[in-house]
Amino acid sequence: MKLLHTLVFLSFLPLLALAQLPTQTIRGIITDADSRQPLAGATVALAGQERGAVTDTSGRYRLEEVPAGRYQMKVRHVGYEELLLAEVLVESGKEVILNIELQESPLGLEAVEVKASRSEFRAPHPLSAQAITVEETRRFPATFFDPARLASAFAGVVNDNDQANGLVVRGNSPNSLIWRLEGVDIVNPNHTPNAGTFSDRVTQNGGGVNILSAQMLATSHFYTGAFPANYGNALSGVLDMRLRPGNNERHEQVFQAGLIGMDVAAEGPISRKSGASYLANYRYSTVGLITSLGVDFGDEQISFQDLSFNLAFPTRNGGRLTLFGLGGLSENLFEAERDSSLWEFEKDGFDITFRSKMGALGGSWAQPLGGRTFWHTVAAVSAVNSTRTGERLDGSYSPIFLEEDEQTQAKYALHSWVSHKLRQAGVLRLGIQLTRQEYALLSVGDRTDTLALGDAGGFLLQPYAFWSGLLSPAIRLNAGLHVMHFSLAGSPALEPRLSVEWHPGARQRLSLAYGLHSQQQPPQLYFSREEGGRGLGFTRAHHVALSYRRELKEATSLQAELFYQNLFNVPVAASERNSFSALNLTEGIVAEDLANEGTGANYGLEITWQRLFTRGFFYLVNGTLYESTYKGSDGIERDTRFNGNYIFNATLGKEWAKQKKEGRLVGWGANFRLVYRGGFRETPIDVPASSAAGKTVFLSEAAFSQQQPAFFRTDLRFYRKWNREKFNATLSLDVQNATNAQNAAFSYYDAQQNRVVEKYQLGIIPILTYRIEF
Repeated sequence: MKLLHTLVFLSFLPLLALAQLPTQTIRGIITDADSRQPLAGATVALAGQERGAVTDTSGRYRLEEVPAGRYQMKVRHVGYEELLLAEVLVESGKEVILNIELQESPLGLEAVEVKASRSEFRAPHPLSAQAITVEETRRFPATFFDPARLASAFAGVVNDNDQANGLVVRGNSPNSLIWRLEGVDIVNPNHTPNAGTFSDRVTQNGGGVNILSAQMLATSHFYTGAFPANYGNALSGVLDMRLRPGNNERHEQVFQAGLIGMDVAAEGPISRKSGASYLANYRYSTVGLITSLGVDFGDEQISFQDLSFNLAFPTRNGGRLTLFGLGGLSENLFEAERDSSLWEFEKDGFDITFRSKMGALGGSWAQPLGGRTFWHTVAAVSAVNSTRTGERLDGSYSPIFLEEDEQTQAKYALHSWVSHKLRQAGVLRLGIQLTRQEYALLSVGDRTDTLALGDAGGFLLQPYAFWSGLLSPAIRLNAGLHVMHFSLAGSPALEPRLSVEWHPGARQRLSLAYGLHSQQQPPQLYFSREEGGRGLGFTRAHHVALSYRRELKEATSLQAELFYQNLFNVPVAASERNSFSALNLTEGIVAEDLANEGTGANYGLEITWQRLFTRGFFYLVNGTLYESTYKGSDGIERDTRFNGNYIFNATLGKEWAKQKKEGRLVGWGANFRLVYRGGFRETPIDVPASSAAGKTVFLSEAAFSQQQPAFFRTDLRFYRKWNREKFNATLSLDVQNATNAQNAAFSYYDAQQNRVVEKYQLGIIPILTYRIEF
């Protein structure tokens, strides 16, 4: 009898241990991915836990007293594809709210292997698409908690400079990408948009750090080619960011401090009865704060601050109204030493002031209509203004005006669409995007030389239609048409989109996609010195992608993707035959007439091997082989600036957890990333001509004929986590460029040195961060 009692007691020991761990709640709503109708009777279960939940008539589920830790969560509903969320992190200081969308399964489809996913939302496209979760931005090394920097860990993607988050996708300029927030196009949402550039002028899509703190974001999606019909005005990629609603049941706070900045975030219910909630975050750069206290960080001072919010109000019959906004200020001040004997480089004799301000304000309304239709409308205004002045010190150290730049962009955007669910797991979506775009540009060099001047605006109209349906239980076809018309220049552009995915087996998927895509020109091309770009039309591109994916064991997958991009109508020089092409631009002013007569091509192969974070271990390994070429008005085929030919990425990590005392859980983790890629291309510098002119003069006839040395960087992340009854905390150390490798950024002729100088990207940077949630 004693033996029996002993065995019973021992069998309950695991449960007793779990009971002593700090716990938290997992809850949310499960809906149909197309109609957004709540799904009653769906089951939710955690792997390794004998607990689960069933959704009520409103689609709500709740799992209480879940011990802190990492889990896989399986979601099932009759008639729908099963979903396995492989990376659910439960921490004691913050509820886990997962609003999940399930895709209806076709009638007669045989049972298929349940595929692990990082996202609680349905995969928006069968290929060339990635989900980016907030948990990943906090886990991957040296991301600065920025989704754009994390995206450079994916196949075919690199940052154009360590100082910024500009993305080169499959050999395209960062200008070819577009940012979205809550479903509408917005202006560049980054602090210090001049970071890492050759001319110190602003870029269209990059910057030092994203203005939206990671505290505000939900799962975002990143597309790298052949986008579906609801995306337009982009050639290389779309970074579609989503804001998460605040907790509508309890108040929660986050404080985070590190080298990047100090964040204070708060969320909670506005009305528990209605379910309305708020979420807000304020951030101030740590370096800027310390500088304001009188600490000297040298001759260059960088500071920024930002504020963002999201208010959510549930309405009748499953609808929701949201109001959101963000604003950011940043500056970069360089002050020359008032002792010329200390000037080593030409820049050392200048006072340079750069300031940027960006803001966005918007609202959305989402409403199910009946049982099969969903209507969503979002409107937002966003604007960015950047100014830069350069003053050179004379013999008496008095500043003399030399350069001035000011650029303003504004977008007034509306996006409205209706989705109607059809039979056999089909869906029809009709939508329209209307954007009023306004530009103002001034660029003055050498005191009186006006390089660019102008202001104008126009309406960008983008209606589209999209249909998705099954040709057989194993084959899905997605077809759509996107139309673009910009009133400032050009005729309408028709853009067919088509993709098909075939599941030859339970663990396999073969996908093929085609799309014709168009994009407006950067403002500096519309307002060149002779205003020769005013009538420029869209740059256009045919995209084709072929992908094979195989699901391996335990949240592991292998994928290979071939891509081809044929670009045409690219702006090149109109009045003379030379090597210029807009495909190589990131910033700077073009002082000549332009015409849509250039071409380009990008093609290659990507291979990705990935294990999601399960059993305390994850990895993401990928390799890319690619070519990127173009033709200017001289008709000569050349490498583009971004033709590095190859990219290798490896990111992996391990986590250990141990219960120290009753009610306390401690975890340790170590993550590692390596990137090795071919160097970008440079144009040789004409040294005699540069010496005579006192500035950099390039040999344009040999454009991008020199390749920089290969780029190599290793990043590390070490962290310790504490989970206690009322809060959780994380202390982390990120080390960017741990080996302090010297990676080339660009070369220029320095009038102080009287020679060509090579500038390097960032060296080793340690980033210590402390975060607490309660």
